[in-house]
This record gives sequence, C-alpha cells and structure tokens, in this order.
Amino acid sequence: MMNTYEKNLKRSLKIMNWAILMHVPIFIAMADFFSTEVSIAIGAPVILYIGQKLFEHVFKNIRVAAILMGFSSMALSATMIHLGKGMIEWHFHIFVLIGVLSLFASPLTIVAAALTAAIHHVTFYFYLPESVFNYNASIYIVVIHAAFVVVESVACVYLSNQFKKVLDLQDRIKNEISPLVTSIDSASKESSVSCTTLLGLTDNNTSAIAEISAGAGRISEMAIATKQKILETLNIMKITQESVNESSEVIKEGENFLESLNQVKKQMEELQSLSSNQLQSVVDSVDTISDKTSIINDIVFQTRLLSFNASVEAARAGEHGKGFSVVAEEIGSLAANSGKASEEIATIVELSRTQLGESVSTISTQLTEFQGKLEGAFTTWAQINNRLKKSFKVVEDNSIVQEGSLNEISSSADRQCDGVNELSDSLSSINDSSSRSLDQLRSVEMITKRLEEDSKLLYVIQSNLGGKRKSKVSA
Repeated sequence: MMNTYEKNLKRSLKIMNWAILMHVPIFIAMADFFSTEVSIAIGAPVILYIGQKLFEHVFKNIRVAAILMGFSSMALSATMIHLGKGMIEWHFHIFVLIGVLSLFASPLTIVAAALTAAIHHVTFYFYLPESVFNYNASIYIVVIHAAFVVVESVACVYLSNQFKKVLDLQDRIKNEISPLVTSIDSASKESSVSCTTLLGLTDNNTSAIAEISAGAGRISEMAIATKQKILETLNIMKITQESVNESSEVIKEGENFLESLNQVKKQMEELQSLSSNQLQSVVDSVDTISDKTSIINDIVFQTRLLSFNASVEAARAGEHGKGFSVVAEEIGSLAANSGKASEEIATIVELSRTQLGESVSTISTQLTEFQGKLEGAFTTWAQINNRLKKSFKVVEDNSIVQEGSLNEISSSADRQCDGVNELSDSLSSINDSSSRSLDQLRSVEMITKRLEEDSKLLYVIQSNLGGKRKSKVSA
C-alpha cells in the first residue's frame, strides 16, 4: 500500500504526463510560426510521454519515475527552446517547470532537472548554439543561466525537502489518527447508543419509581386501614371478652341454680317420702274409721235387734208396755238412722279410701315424673353448662390467641407503614438521584454528540490528509 508521499508522486506524475501531451498543439503552433520541424514538435512530447509511461509500467518504481520526470521535463523545455529558435523568452519554461517539479517533493527530481538543463545548455552551446540562443551569446551568458538555475534549484530542493517532510508528517498523522478516528467514532456511537439506552432506562425507572411510590402510598393507606380495622376488631374482641366474662358469671349463676335444683330435688324426694308417709297415715286412719264403722254397724244391728226385742216385749206387756214400746220405736228409729249414717259413713270412707289411693298414686306418679323431669333437666342443664363452659373456654382461649395475633398484625402493620415510609423516602432519594443521573446523561449525550461531530471533523481531516475512510460516519 502506497503512503502519502508515493500517492503524491503518482498524482504529480499523472499531471505532468498529461502536461507533456498538452504541449503537442503548442509545439505545432511554434513550429509553424518559427518554421521549425513539425516532426520534432509532435515526436518529442509523444516520445517523452511514452517513455515515461513505459518506465512506470515496466519498473513500477514511483520514486525513480519521479527522478526520470526531472529529465523528461527539461527535455520538453529544450524542445520548446529549439522550436522557438533559442529566443530568451522560452528559457523561462525551464524555471517554470523546475518550480512545478517542487510539487513532487522529491529533491532528486529537482537535481535531475537541473543537471539535465545544465548538460543541455553546455552541450548545445558548443555543438548547436543557434538552438540555445538566437544571438551570439558568450559562455558567461550560459554561466549566468546556470547560476539562476542553480539558485532556483537550491530553493526548490529546499521546498521539496520541506514538502516531503510535510507529506511524511501527514502520513504519520494519518496513520496515527486513523485508529484514533475509528476509536472515537466507535466510542461515540457506543456512547450514543448507551446514552439512548440509559435515557430510556432512566425514563422507565422514573416511571417505575412513580408507580412503586404510588403503590407504596396505596399499601400505606391499606396498612393504615388494616390497622384501623384491627383496632376495631380488638375493641369488638374486648367487648366479646367482656360478654364471655359476663357469660362466665351467668354460667356460675347457672351452676348455683343447678345446686339449687339439686337441693330442690332432694327436698322433693324428702317431700315425696313425707307425703307418702302422711298419705299412708291418712289411709290408715280411713281404714281405722272403716273398722270403727263396722263396729258401729254391729252396734246398730244389735240396737235394732234390741229394739225389735223391746217391741216384742212391749207387745207382750200390753197396756203396760206402751211406753216402753215408744222407747223401743225411738231406739229402732235411732238404730235405723245410725245404720243409715253408718252406711253413709262407710260409703264416704270407701270413697275417701278410693280417692286417697288415687291421690296417693297420682301424687306419687306426678312426683316421680316431676322428679324424673327435674333429674333430666338437671342432667341436661349440667351438660349444657359443661358445653357452655368448654365453648366459652375455647372462645376465651381463641380470643386471647386472636388478640395476640391481631396485636402482632397491628405491630406488623406499624412496621409495614414504617417500611413503606422508608421505601417512599428511598424512592424519593432514588428519584432525585435518577433526575441528577438523567441530567448527567443528557450532558454526556451532548458531549457524545460533540464527540461525533469531532469524529466527523477528524474523518474530514483524515480524508484531506489522504486517508481512506474505512466506515461511513453516522449522520
């Protein structure tokens, strides 16, 4: 790969080759005007052009071809001087071409041109002087011309050397700046992409932080509402606990009532026993009355018998027995009434005995049934009491556990509120940091854009220095 100096040589050779060919019409015009050889006017530039191109093609050495161009250019000047019949004006062509050859930045090209011009002037001065000067010039004129050529050549050699240094420096700058430009361009592109990505992420983070902050606010409100509900539940549980305590008191009263029922049961048993004994005494008394009624009936029977006997005896006594007969009748009536009363008493006694038996049986049955019902009620109430005690015990235990759990939940809600507040503060700090980071990223983005512009400028400088752009700079 050619460096900048060689590229300059190649470009200069191309220009000079075309310049040689462009002299053909000029030379033809001169040959016609000065009546000199047209063949030389055409042949000399063509031969010089072909020789130069052939050398470049065969040897492929740009540096040597540039030195050869020093000879070819002076040969072209010699042809012009010859076609102009040595007029002094055409000698200026030598000075012009030596100055132009400075663009090759090759001191050897200037030296080759100067030597060619000197050899041409000296040789043609002695062998074909009319081809060099159109008057009888002395050798001193040749020396003066040579001196001017030397002075110009020295200046042009210096300029060529400086130009070559500039080209070498340009080549070094190009070689050193090329990877730098590529690196800066790549870094600027990556920075731009990173900044764009980070800006997008920052915007997303800002949105996410806002959503999280809003969510945290809602969570905090929910936690406060939950805590409020928990406090209300705790109050309800306290009321429930008070109700349970009151129910426990009621259960204790129920136990006292059961104890009273137990005492009533015992009293009923005693009453049943006492009533049975008393009713049995009444029955026994009725039986005694019944027995006594039998005795009365016997007395009535005997009284009737006695009255009948008295009546018989009164009838036997006749008139003397009338008074006794009346007594006997009264006794008979009394006996009849007594018998009737005795029968009524017997009937009443029997009825009383029957009623007492039924009453005793009924009372005994009712007392037994009442005692059974009382026993069942006592048992049922005792079972209910035990169940209530167990249930209230479970409720009380659960209330204690739930109260503890609710207290823990309330504490957790407090901690959650504190955590949410801390989270909100952290999110606020993160949001502030994100805002600062966003500002910094925007600053970095601006710097990256300036870096891209500098990269474009460096690419332009590199192109101007002769470098080839390896990649397309992004707009």
